[in-house]
Amino acid sequence: MRMDLSTVSLVHYDDRHFKRLSYDLEESQVRFTKTVHQNINDDGVQKIKNKFPITILYEREPVGFFVLDRTKDHLLVTGNPNSILLRGLSLNPAYQGRGIAKQALIILDHFVKGLSEDIDEIVLTVNIDNVNAYQLYRQMGYLDTGSYKNGRYGLQHMLFKRIDISIDA
Repeated sequence: MRMDLSTVSLVHYDDRHFKRLSYDLEESQVRFTKTVHQNINDDGVQKIKNKFPITILYEREPVGFFVLDRTKDHLLVTGNPNSILLRGLSLNPAYQGRGIAKQALIILDHFVKGLSEDIDEIVLTVNIDNVNAYQLYRQMGYLDTGSYKNGRYGLQHMLFKRIDISIDA
């Protein structure tokens, strides 16, 4: 089935998205990321200054979720104070394998510049056992620092991508 990926967009999370984002991940994915329920209900990320829960929309329907983090946690991955940490990207399994996550990562650069013009780098960690996610990020231009950190779910690759655009571009 061919999909029109121009209908992929990123928006700030809204509580109206919660029900559609309450999907179950494949068992092989559960150990790598928090669920939307854990992020919203348990951690209350939408109430934490400098944490931005983001919904991935496909044809205006919520199909994925992640958190952009400008708390001091981003400095655990990089020394760059103008970076932002991408956390816990997940996509409803019914929409996986269709290029939606790739398109979301493509438009992410402009989205983060809209949050703050001074952001010039996106950083993230990915579990060394999460080969599919690692390959996706590398394919999308994220570079591996060659360093690792211990994470909640085990050893993590540390990746980064420079953003060299302005929001007018």
